[in-house]
Amino acid sequence: MIIRGATPKDAGAIAKIHVRSWQVAYQDIVPPAFLGSLSVEQRTSAWRQTLESGTSGTSVLEEHGEVIGWVSAGSSRDADALSSTSELRAIYVAPEQRRRGVGQRLWNDSEGQLRRAGYSEVTVWALKENTPAVGFYRANGFVVDPGIERTVELGGAALIEIRLRKQLGG
Repeated sequence: MIIRGATPKDAGAIAKIHVRSWQVAYQDIVPPAFLGSLSVEQRTSAWRQTLESGTSGTSVLEEHGEVIGWVSAGSSRDADALSSTSELRAIYVAPEQRRRGVGQRLWNDSEGQLRRAGYSEVTVWALKENTPAVGFYRANGFVVDPGIERTVELGGAALIEIRLRKQLGG
């Protein structure tokens, strides 16, 4: 397994994992019609544009030449964030590759990059009901930011996202 910076050529693989991961991870949380409407083609186009910008902070993990997971991180987008705060924007693993340590490898690599970039903390937003993701973050030293939540609308459903935070030191 190797981790490398994502390029525009990875847009299709990233989009496929993005859509399939949502459809599996959120099947009991997000309305099925919304999940069914997700388009790999639309996500590929969006990811290609993002990756062409050269500032996405996205890395992929490859095994035998195939992208099986990806992570995206960078400066926090939250209005209350300090310049020393980074954000884990997304981390997804192909559903058939779960429970093999792929997500952990991606997070470990991303955390190292954030530390080397001089960030002292990292935040991540997660759907409150996505207990596997929240458990993953907690197992990696994140704690829930007390009272910091937001409501997002997905497919007509109002869902709660919670923010978690981890000190990186440095």
